[in-house]
Amino acid sequence: MRYTNITQTNSGRSKALAVDDFQCPFSLGIGAKITAGTPTFNIEYSFDDPSADGYTVAGATWYVATGFSGLTATTGGALSTPCKAICINISSGSGTVVASVVQAGPV
Repeated sequence: MRYTNITQTNSGRSKALAVDDFQCPFSLGIGAKITAGTPTFNIEYSFDDPSADGYTVAGATWYVATGFSGLTATTGGALSTPCKAICINISSGSGTVVASVVQAGPV
């Protein structure tokens, strides 16, 4: 996976970023940066496949990634739970969050 950014402005979920759940070991490096405002946000993951027929971000089941819950400041970390997609969810406040994501494994 190449280095990718996802962005969310104000309350709600960003688009889903599909990741490769077949990488072994599975590891995503995530840096989430508040670029405007004072949002409270989570980084979340889903086992639902974004390439499946009928998939919608709103219809997917999302789980809050450990260490990425209720964030109010720029933070970084890793996600080692194999999953199909990740997103930003701004739960309160207003502003913009940009998450930079890179996945370990062959290019």
